[in-house]
Amino acid sequence: MRVLIVEDDQSQAYLLRRLLSEDGYAIDVARTGEEARLLTATNDYDGMILDLQLADCHGLTILQELRATGKRIAVLVYTGDSDAQSIIKALDAGADEYVVKPLSNDAMRARVRALLARGDAARASDEISVDGLTLNRLARRVTFDGFGLDLTATELRLLEQMMLRSGEVVTRSELRDKIRDAHLDPCSPVIAAQVAALRKKLERAGVPAAITTRRGVGFILSATQESPAGA
Repeated sequence: MRVLIVEDDQSQAYLLRRLLSEDGYAIDVARTGEEARLLTATNDYDGMILDLQLADCHGLTILQELRATGKRIAVLVYTGDSDAQSIIKALDAGADEYVVKPLSNDAMRARVRALLARGDAARASDEISVDGLTLNRLARRVTFDGFGLDLTATELRLLEQMMLRSGEVVTRSELRDKIRDAHLDPCSPVIAAQVAALRKKLERAGVPAAITTRRGVGFILSATQESPAGA
């Protein structure tokens, strides 16, 4: 899952990014309202953590503009403002959750898990299964026939995207957008190397679903074993 942090305090943004990255989420950071507008217009996010006191605008403006577009991104307002009227205004503007700073790391992790679990229909299921391979999207855990697979956070993100679209080609650009920031070249060998490592782990675990390569395009997770197309 991909989350946008909108926070103009650099140290706070860094701490949130590190914390949620450790839980396997792909994280982008916007430090101004303008950056948030650009990123939400060009990327598909599952959730947003939004500070209200931004340098160039009020966070509620960003929230109202976002809701006006029709995009259903789950939004957690994370701010130092505990005034009751501010809470009411944020919830009325379309916030899914309102949290007052500071919050412990464990509590923030739990809030984000709950936020994403209440997301739109595309995220309605907490688990994805393909050929006995199961990914629990809240626990960030992958199992096959009841045994856990030891995957890195990046491998887990890659697998999540391919399982969500099992049988379809997931392009390199789409994988880049989900696992890294927008500055990574889709043709970078980093993506291919990570997919290759993931493929080996699935094969060693005896998973029947196979990752095959469409040369120059992307990758497919197939529910039945296929010969690699250009792997």
